[in-house]
Amino acid sequence: MTASTVPGFSNRQLWLVLGTLMLSVLLASMEISIISTALPTIVGEFQSFESFAWVGTAYIVTSAIGTPIMGKLSDLFGRKLVFQSTLALFIVGSLLCGLAQSMGQLIAFRAVQGLGGGAIQALAFAMLGDILPPRERGRYIGYFTLAFVGAALLGPLVGGVIIDHFTWPWIFFINVPLGLIAMGVTHVALTLPFSRRRARIDWAGAALLSIGIAALMIGLEEGQEGWTQRHVLVLFAVAGCVTTMFLAVERRADEPIIPLRLFSDRAVVTATVIGMCAGTIAFGAGQFLPLYFQDSLFVSPTESGLRMLPQMIGVTAGTFGIGRLIARTGRCRPWPIIGSLIAVAGLLVISQISGSTSYATLVVPMVAMGFGMASVFTTSSIVAQNAVEFRDLGVVTSTIMFFRSLGGSLGLAVFGTILNSTIRSEIPSRLDVAPNEASDLIRSPEEIQALPLIERQAVIDSLAIGVGRIYLVCAGVMAVAFVVALVLPERPLRTRAGLSDALEERSAAGSA
Repeated sequence: MTASTVPGFSNRQLWLVLGTLMLSVLLASMEISIISTALPTIVGEFQSFESFAWVGTAYIVTSAIGTPIMGKLSDLFGRKLVFQSTLALFIVGSLLCGLAQSMGQLIAFRAVQGLGGGAIQALAFAMLGDILPPRERGRYIGYFTLAFVGAALLGPLVGGVIIDHFTWPWIFFINVPLGLIAMGVTHVALTLPFSRRRARIDWAGAALLSIGIAALMIGLEEGQEGWTQRHVLVLFAVAGCVTTMFLAVERRADEPIIPLRLFSDRAVVTATVIGMCAGTIAFGAGQFLPLYFQDSLFVSPTESGLRMLPQMIGVTAGTFGIGRLIARTGRCRPWPIIGSLIAVAGLLVISQISGSTSYATLVVPMVAMGFGMASVFTTSSIVAQNAVEFRDLGVVTSTIMFFRSLGGSLGLAVFGTILNSTIRSEIPSRLDVAPNEASDLIRSPEEIQALPLIERQAVIDSLAIGVGRIYLVCAGVMAVAFVVALVLPERPLRTRAGLSDALEERSAAGSA
């Protein structure tokens, strides 16, 4: 891309801004997965095993809440201002997490960190839409998708290295200098003309959305221990009632947090659904193959992370290859259809794993799974942004990102339940233990390896069966994405960026 293609940006300035946005996406996305390898150390220091799950849940809940709200505010008050505000929240939250002196403090500060982290991802993709036209966006969105998806795979590996060579607070402290660099670069190099709209903020919608998301996310987390528990059912009931109230408020609001009119467009609806399906695979199932590698094949956490590289190869090939094909042909519709079908094939092969499956058997299916996810991620963002006017660019991008995250959360809850129920049924069928005692045999890889032969093999086989069932369900989810992609409308991709329209509006206003 030449400098003249993007008004107001030199070629060097363009790449500086895009690189900074990608760094921000990587930092915010990695905070969901990097904590996994640090939790045993943190729990041991604070002696709070019963609260450890909330360290991850707090970030996920507030991240989901912040995404649509900040996306809407960026449409009202300007992308640059809101982006820098969310970066500041993320940096402050990271610093406080590293300084936490108790598990309660850490959970509270993770909530602050998540409120900024979720919005960073959505706003970075929205600013990509500001700067680049949909036709050209495919050439560059691959870098963002790679950072977004790659963070889920790299997080445990990076976290393991930090824990091995430093102390756990550095998992959070590392965000502070990198985040400040991102703030400085965007302040100096990023100029986005914006005409502020006079509108009242939809506080009622924001409050109801926050309560509904929090109730749903906490219910999904708690439900993994039993979906019929009273407090879980109450949380789901609250989520349902509040969501109904939220929809009623949004129909009357002047500037709704999520404009319901967006969902009258078939392109937005289909992009949302297929993006949610891919999010289920990327974030819901992403941690179960590493679990299989460690607890069934007994490889180290570092080697487990390295064994996920074929999936990253597939993601890289999908994001960059399909992005360039979109830019060359101007067509989006074929790629999620082809990609989701390839992903289904790969997931079906992975679903056949056993305790003795060789790693070589999984390499090509992992590449196929990564390619399929990337094809959906890349096209769903472009299709949704191309379908709306510039005034709705932030909110439609954040909506797509929100439903991706929701898909991941639903996936984690359902897949965790599948794995637990499999262990409770398969281990007792092999050993003389009660179902409620079966999970006691699931320990660290070293402890599993030290079990007597019969018990060790029962654990290995049961874990493999559980993980296989998870990926069979994943194949079904991507089959749904394939069917939905068939009705995705093909529309010409715009050759103008939102920035061009904004500059023209400012020029017209100045000459009036």
